[in-house]
Amino acid sequence: MNQAKSVFLPAILALTLSQAIMAFDVAGLRLNDSVDDFQNLVSPAKQYLTVTHDPKGRIVRIFYQQEGLPNDAQTQKKLVNRICDKYGRVTSCYAALSEIKKRDKKFLRFFHLYRDDAETQELRARIRRTKMISLTPELTVEIDLIDSAYAKKLRDQNATASDLIDF
Repeated sequence: MNQAKSVFLPAILALTLSQAIMAFDVAGLRLNDSVDDFQNLVSPAKQYLTVTHDPKGRIVRIFYQQEGLPNDAQTQKKLVNRICDKYGRVTSCYAALSEIKKRDKKFLRFFHLYRDDAETQELRARIRRTKMISLTPELTVEIDLIDSAYAKKLRDQNATASDLIDF
């Protein structure tokens, strides 16, 4: 009996550790992958991806944007569920699905900022209407995965840039 426990303990520990260090991915790419990984990526999603890398060739940002998707309840639900199933079910998932379900209310958007447990990655997931004023508005999906340190540098840079504008 003790041998059975000793076999399961390392397996449970390994599973727990793998979940704790699990990183986000977008279309199979993760932060810190090499630019070569992006160039060698074989995926229909590749055409919608833009990556930013550091001087060492490591990916620090992965941005996915797909426009022109049909704005019907079935597509809306499918997109929200796909994001929430992959990155986590949060309050905004349930709110968006509830909004889609109501026939008297038009679905306008979904947004959530996910962070990994170590707070080294930020993932912004957004579904929005491509054009707000249109007879047949389409949907746009955006997934923006960014290294938190790089995101902070961008925010600091943008804040400094606005100080340089002389009104």
